[in-house]
Amino acid sequence: MSADTESIESLKQQLIDLRQKLQEVTGKMQDARAKRDTANSEVKRLSAELRTLREQYQQLKQQISTVAEQKKSLYEKLSKLREDRKAKTEELNRLREELKRLNVEYKNLRSFIGAKRIDEDELRSRIEQLEWQYQTTTLPPEVEKIVINKIRSLESIYVNVKHLNELRSKIDEIRNKIPALKQEIQQINEELKNTVAEYLKLKESMQSLKQQREELVKKIISLRQERDRIREEANQHHQLYISLLSEERAIREELERVSILLKAKELARHIDERRRLLQGKALEAFEKYQKGEPITLEEYKLLAEFNLLNLKQQ
Repeated sequence: MSADTESIESLKQQLIDLRQKLQEVTGKMQDARAKRDTANSEVKRLSAELRTLREQYQQLKQQISTVAEQKKSLYEKLSKLREDRKAKTEELNRLREELKRLNVEYKNLRSFIGAKRIDEDELRSRIEQLEWQYQTTTLPPEVEKIVINKIRSLESIYVNVKHLNELRSKIDEIRNKIPALKQEIQQINEELKNTVAEYLKLKESMQSLKQQREELVKKIISLRQERDRIREEANQHHQLYISLLSEERAIREELERVSILLKAKELARHIDERRRLLQGKALEAFEKYQKGEPITLEEYKLLAEFNLLNLKQQ
């Protein structure tokens, strides 16, 4: 086997090896591209899910803010109700102490005046009559003295009766105020009870919302980490694809080079074989030419091509 034949066979084997290698690299490229595209699709899906979770987070944040404002409003309401109850309770205690004091004073004054009920207006009228009598009637000194003493005694009684009636009026007024004040305190207590229940309900709602937010944050962090991990995998697959693409390009260029070289070698061999064949025919024509036998135009051209005509002349 000639060196040219060996070179051609070697080039053919190179083509086979290169095509096989190209097929392997193409398969790896398709695999890397498929894995990259799958990873990118998963990244897009996770990103969409993350957007949804972030929207839910913003909604939870708004709900927490709303509940916090409601809690603040209820807390302020509770503080005001407690202050009102404290003020009314203090007022109630003050009225009770005042009532107690007035009752003692009334009882003592009643005891001083006597159990018999005395009409204040009648007493005032009686005093005015005596004063009129004293001023308009000439009385003996003894009688005049009696009238004066009587007036003074009645005036003293009148002052005490008037004060007793004032005490009675104050006692009645306080006794009327106390039930109303108790009712107001009871209403405040009821409102406090309802407000506390509402506040505790909001507090539970706040705790639930915060727990949901905490779980949502954990889920967002986990999904973000998963997305970033898969994104890194997608980048790695893409880098591998780019590397394989460069390798494929180099293989194709080498394939083209070897293919061109093989075609050139085969063409050269074909030309050599044709030339040897024509040279053989030219030698046969030369023998005929030397013997003086007739030759064809084509044979004459062959003799001229291989410079055999000059040999005949020599």
